[in-house]
Amino acid sequence: VRVGVGVCRMTEINRSSFLAKLKHIKGMKLLVEQAVLLYLLMADEQTPVWVKTIVVSALAYLLCPVDAVPDFIPGVGLTDDLGVISGAIASLGSHIHQGHRSKAADFFK
Repeated sequence: VRVGVGVCRMTEINRSSFLAKLKHIKGMKLLVEQAVLLYLLMADEQTPVWVKTIVVSALAYLLCPVDAVPDFIPGVGLTDDLGVISGAIASLGSHIHQGHRSKAADFFK
């Protein structure tokens, strides 16, 4: 999914690389569920570009191997990622519809 207007394009979030990252997240079901919800919000053609900008930023932080707390640290490595993803969901809640939630629930079935 590409987000951007005109010449100014932001990061492309590839579905296969996104899924590969999610498969490596162990013991953080909430993080995985919220990341999928944001991914589906980003993929929705009805989602405004400014919302997609926030979503791409949050998902890029999750996918990036270098962040505030390294992901490989057991127990705390993904807490900063969870904070970023949860913050994005909290700020964009009015744009997340039941359809997004339903698709997220069925994403791994």
